[in-house]
Amino acid sequence: MPIIEVDMLIALVNALDKFHQVAANFFNKIAAGKIKHIKVSSAAYLEYELILKSRSYLDSEIQKDLTAFRSFPNLGEAPLTLNVILTASKIREKYKLSYFDSLHAATAILIDNEIISSDEDYQRVKGLKTIVPQKLV
Repeated sequence: MPIIEVDMLIALVNALDKFHQVAANFFNKIAAGKIKHIKVSSAAYLEYELILKSRSYLDSEIQKDLTAFRSFPNLGEAPLTLNVILTASKIREKYKLSYFDSLHAATAILIDNEIISSDEDYQRVKGLKTIVPQKLV
């Protein structure tokens, strides 16, 4: 079950994002059960909140988005665990990924080695398969 990271969440809610239509189609397929066993990294939700806070969004606006993600049909959540944090630290040392990218990569590696993202940085991580979202819609 591949992991979705924050880029797809942002693309879904931001109509101006260059991947918005791809994300909308992708999430519609998840909701319809046409794409199964997809999870969002808990770290992606945290990153999403921090990004919106840095852009001066109100807590109530952020809560609305996060609540919508939580109730999205057929979308699971992969928890942020100590094992994820330790694995992410090793990934940062070896591949120089950003803090949150390393958390998403670690989550994916510990589940099934697959991440759905438009971010090319993940392709550097040995053993991690990056699935480009455009190929799923």
